[in-house]
Amino acid sequence: MSLKVLIIEDESIVGIHIKRTVISMGHQVVTVVKNSSDALRAAQENRIDLVISDINIDGDIDGIECCQILQNRYGIPVIFITAYRDVDTLKKASSVESVGYLIKPFREDELETVINLAIFKYELLSQKDRYVICDNYSYCHKNDTLLFKNEPITLTKKENIFLQTLLNAKGSVVSYESLDYNVWSDKLVGDSAKRQLLYRFKQKAPNFPIILVKGVGYRLDI
Repeated sequence: MSLKVLIIEDESIVGIHIKRTVISMGHQVVTVVKNSSDALRAAQENRIDLVISDINIDGDIDGIECCQILQNRYGIPVIFITAYRDVDTLKKASSVESVGYLIKPFREDELETVINLAIFKYELLSQKDRYVICDNYSYCHKNDTLLFKNEPITLTKKENIFLQTLLNAKGSVVSYESLDYNVWSDKLVGDSAKRQLLYRFKQKAPNFPIILVKGVGYRLDI
Protein backbone atom coordinates (compact mmCIF):
# COMPACT_ATOMS: atom_id res chain seq x y z
CA MET A 1 0.00 0.00 0.00
CA SER A 2 1.41 3.40 -0.96
CA LEU A 3 0.73 7.06 -0.33
CA LYS A 4 -0.50 9.57 -2.90
CA VAL A 5 1.81 12.56 -2.52
CA LEU A 6 1.41 16.14 -3.75
CA ILE A 7 4.69 18.05 -4.16
CA ILE A 8 4.61 21.87 -4.18
CA GLU A 9 8.02 23.16 -5.23
CA ASP A 10 8.92 25.96 -7.63
CA GLU A 11 12.56 24.88 -8.07
CA SER A 12 12.51 22.21 -10.79
CA ILE A 13 15.70 20.44 -9.67
CA VAL A 14 14.48 20.19 -6.06
CA GLY A 15 11.07 19.00 -7.24
CA ILE A 16 12.68 16.22 -9.29
CA HIS A 17 14.85 15.21 -6.31
CA ILE A 18 11.80 14.96 -4.02
CA LYS A 19 9.81 13.06 -6.65
CA ARG A 20 12.56 10.48 -7.13
CA THR A 21 12.86 9.93 -3.39
CA VAL A 22 9.10 9.51 -2.93
CA ILE A 23 8.88 7.02 -5.83
CA SER A 24 11.92 5.08 -4.56
CA MET A 25 10.04 4.57 -1.27
CA GLY A 26 7.18 2.93 -3.19
CA HIS A 27 4.79 5.87 -3.06
CA GLN A 28 2.94 7.64 -5.87
CA VAL A 29 3.53 11.27 -6.82
CA VAL A 30 0.17 12.65 -7.94
CA THR A 31 1.82 15.73 -9.43
CA VAL A 32 4.55 18.31 -8.88
CA VAL A 33 3.24 21.90 -8.99
CA LYS A 34 4.93 25.28 -8.64
CA ASN A 35 2.12 27.49 -7.34
CA SER A 36 -0.83 27.55 -4.97
CA SER A 37 -3.53 27.60 -7.68
CA ASP A 38 -2.28 24.36 -9.24
CA ALA A 39 -1.87 22.80 -5.78
CA LEU A 40 -5.46 23.56 -4.76
CA ARG A 41 -6.74 22.31 -8.11
CA ALA A 42 -4.77 19.07 -7.76
CA ALA A 43 -6.26 18.47 -4.30
CA GLN A 44 -9.77 19.03 -5.64
CA GLU A 45 -9.27 16.53 -8.44
CA ASN A 46 -7.29 13.82 -6.63
CA ARG A 47 -7.11 12.09 -3.31
CA ILE A 48 -3.96 13.33 -1.54
CA ASP A 49 -2.48 11.53 1.49
CA LEU A 50 0.55 13.76 2.10
CA VAL A 51 1.76 17.19 0.97
CA ILE A 52 5.45 18.09 0.68
CA SER A 53 5.63 21.84 0.19
CA ASP A 54 8.23 24.56 -0.08
CA ILE A 55 7.33 27.58 2.03
CA ASN A 56 8.20 30.09 -0.70
CA ILE A 57 6.32 29.25 -3.90
CA ASP A 58 4.92 31.07 -6.90
CA GLY A 59 1.40 32.50 -6.79
CA ASP A 60 -0.76 34.88 -4.80
CA ILE A 61 -0.26 32.97 -1.53
CA ASP A 62 2.81 31.27 -0.11
CA GLY A 63 3.24 27.61 0.78
CA ILE A 64 2.17 28.15 4.38
CA GLU A 65 -1.19 29.69 3.46
CA CYS A 66 -1.73 27.14 0.70
CA CYS A 67 -1.11 24.23 3.09
CA GLN A 68 -3.39 25.81 5.68
CA ILE A 69 -6.23 25.73 3.13
CA LEU A 70 -5.43 22.13 2.17
CA GLN A 71 -5.35 21.08 5.81
CA ASN A 72 -8.63 22.84 6.62
CA ARG A 73 -10.40 21.36 3.62
CA TYR A 74 -9.00 17.85 3.54
CA GLY A 75 -7.05 17.27 6.76
CA ILE A 76 -3.87 16.40 4.83
CA PRO A 77 -0.56 16.06 6.72
CA VAL A 78 2.15 18.49 5.60
CA ILE A 79 5.95 18.40 5.40
CA PHE A 80 7.52 21.84 4.91
CA ILE A 81 10.70 22.58 3.00
CA THR A 82 12.48 25.90 3.31
CA ALA A 83 15.77 27.59 2.52
CA TYR A 84 15.24 29.95 5.46
CA ARG A 85 16.12 29.40 9.09
CA ASP A 86 14.84 32.72 10.43
CA VAL A 87 12.49 32.68 13.41
CA ASP A 88 9.75 34.72 11.71
CA THR A 89 9.36 32.21 8.86
CA LEU A 90 9.28 29.21 11.20
CA LYS A 91 6.88 31.00 13.52
CA LYS A 92 4.48 31.66 10.64
CA ALA A 93 4.77 28.04 9.52
CA SER A 94 3.86 26.87 13.03
CA SER A 95 0.28 28.00 12.34
CA VAL A 96 -0.03 24.83 10.24
CA GLU A 97 0.17 21.49 12.03
CA SER A 98 3.08 19.98 10.11
CA VAL A 99 5.01 16.74 10.47
CA GLY A 100 8.30 18.63 10.33
CA TYR A 101 10.66 20.87 8.39
CA LEU A 102 13.53 20.19 6.04
CA ILE A 103 16.13 22.90 5.50
CA LYS A 104 17.61 23.13 1.99
CA PRO A 105 19.86 21.51 0.97
CA PHE A 106 18.67 18.26 2.52
CA ARG A 107 19.74 14.64 2.02
CA GLU A 108 17.54 11.89 0.62
CA ASP A 109 17.64 9.94 3.88
CA GLU A 110 16.42 13.03 5.79
CA LEU A 111 13.37 13.26 3.52
CA GLU A 112 12.72 9.53 3.90
CA THR A 113 12.84 9.89 7.69
CA VAL A 114 10.26 12.69 7.74
CA ILE A 115 7.95 10.82 5.33
CA ASN A 116 8.12 7.73 7.55
CA LEU A 117 7.41 9.93 10.57
CA ALA A 118 4.25 11.16 8.82
CA ILE A 119 3.21 7.55 8.14
CA PHE A 120 3.62 6.55 11.78
CA LYS A 121 2.20 9.74 13.26
CA TYR A 122 -0.95 9.82 11.15
CA GLU A 123 -1.24 6.06 10.52
CA LEU A 124 -1.56 6.89 6.83
CA LEU A 125 -1.10 3.36 5.55
CA SER A 126 -3.61 1.85 7.95
CA GLN A 127 -6.49 4.22 7.33
CA LYS A 128 -9.62 2.59 5.95
CA ASP A 129 -10.99 3.77 2.64
CA ARG A 130 -14.46 4.10 4.12
CA TYR A 131 -15.50 6.15 7.16
CA VAL A 132 -18.80 5.19 8.80
CA ILE A 133 -20.75 8.33 9.73
CA CYS A 134 -23.93 6.72 11.09
CA ASP A 135 -26.14 3.69 10.44
CA ASN A 136 -27.07 4.67 6.88
CA TYR A 137 -24.30 7.01 5.77
CA SER A 138 -20.60 6.48 5.12
CA TYR A 139 -17.88 8.32 3.23
CA CYS A 140 -15.40 6.71 0.83
CA HIS A 141 -12.08 8.56 0.96
CA LYS A 142 -10.72 6.69 -2.05
CA ASN A 143 -13.04 8.48 -4.48
CA ASP A 144 -14.47 11.23 -2.25
CA THR A 145 -18.02 9.87 -2.33
CA LEU A 146 -20.85 10.03 0.19
CA LEU A 147 -22.76 6.75 0.38
CA PHE A 148 -26.29 6.00 1.57
CA LYS A 149 -26.63 2.29 2.31
CA ASN A 150 -23.68 1.71 -0.05
CA GLU A 151 -25.31 3.72 -2.84
CA PRO A 152 -23.32 6.79 -3.99
CA ILE A 153 -24.83 10.28 -3.68
CA THR A 154 -23.78 12.85 -6.28
CA LEU A 155 -22.57 16.04 -4.61
CA THR A 156 -21.34 19.28 -6.12
CA LYS A 157 -17.76 20.41 -5.37
CA LYS A 158 -18.98 22.90 -2.78
CA GLU A 159 -21.23 20.32 -1.13
CA ASN A 160 -18.33 17.86 -1.00
CA ILE A 161 -15.96 20.44 0.52
CA PHE A 162 -18.68 21.34 3.04
CA LEU A 163 -19.00 17.67 4.02
CA GLN A 164 -15.23 17.09 4.16
CA THR A 165 -14.81 20.14 6.40
CA LEU A 166 -17.36 18.73 8.84
CA LEU A 167 -15.77 15.26 8.72
CA ASN A 168 -12.30 16.66 9.40
CA ALA A 169 -13.66 18.45 12.48
CA LYS A 170 -14.59 15.02 13.94
CA GLY A 171 -17.69 16.24 15.77
CA SER A 172 -16.36 19.66 16.75
CA VAL A 173 -18.20 22.79 15.70
CA VAL A 174 -17.19 24.29 12.34
CA SER A 175 -17.77 28.03 12.44
CA TYR A 176 -19.50 30.00 9.70
CA GLU A 177 -16.18 31.78 9.12
CA SER A 178 -14.38 28.46 8.54
CA LEU A 179 -17.04 27.42 6.06
CA ASP A 180 -16.64 30.72 4.20
CA TYR A 181 -12.88 30.12 4.11
CA ASN A 182 -13.06 26.51 2.96
CA VAL A 183 -16.16 26.30 0.77
CA TRP A 184 -16.08 29.73 -0.83
CA SER A 185 -12.30 30.34 -0.65
CA ASP A 186 -12.73 33.16 1.88
CA LYS A 187 -15.20 35.07 -0.30
CA LEU A 188 -17.91 36.95 1.57
CA VAL A 189 -21.20 35.15 1.04
CA GLY A 190 -24.58 35.91 2.51
CA ASP A 191 -26.57 33.74 4.88
CA SER A 192 -28.89 32.79 2.03
CA ALA A 193 -26.02 31.10 0.14
CA LYS A 194 -25.17 29.01 3.21
CA ARG A 195 -28.83 28.09 3.75
CA GLN A 196 -29.23 27.10 0.10
CA LEU A 197 -26.12 24.93 0.24
CA LEU A 198 -27.36 23.16 3.37
CA TYR A 199 -30.88 22.82 1.91
CA ARG A 200 -29.60 21.21 -1.29
CA PHE A 201 -27.34 18.91 0.72
CA LYS A 202 -30.21 17.76 2.96
CA GLN A 203 -32.39 17.18 -0.09
CA LYS A 204 -29.78 14.74 -1.35
CA ALA A 205 -29.03 13.27 2.09
CA PRO A 206 -32.21 13.23 4.24
CA ASN A 207 -31.71 12.78 7.99
CA PHE A 208 -27.97 13.31 7.66
CA PRO A 209 -26.62 14.01 11.20
CA ILE A 210 -25.77 17.71 10.85
CA ILE A 211 -26.50 19.84 13.91
CA LEU A 212 -26.92 23.61 13.75
CA VAL A 213 -25.20 25.43 16.59
CA LYS A 214 -27.13 28.67 16.46
CA GLY A 215 -25.02 31.75 15.91
CA VAL A 216 -21.81 29.70 15.66
CA GLY A 217 -21.85 27.09 12.88
CA TYR A 218 -22.45 23.39 12.28
CA ARG A 219 -21.16 20.08 13.55
CA LEU A 220 -21.70 16.40 12.84
CA ASP A 221 -23.50 14.31 15.42
CA ILE A 222 -20.93 11.50 15.50
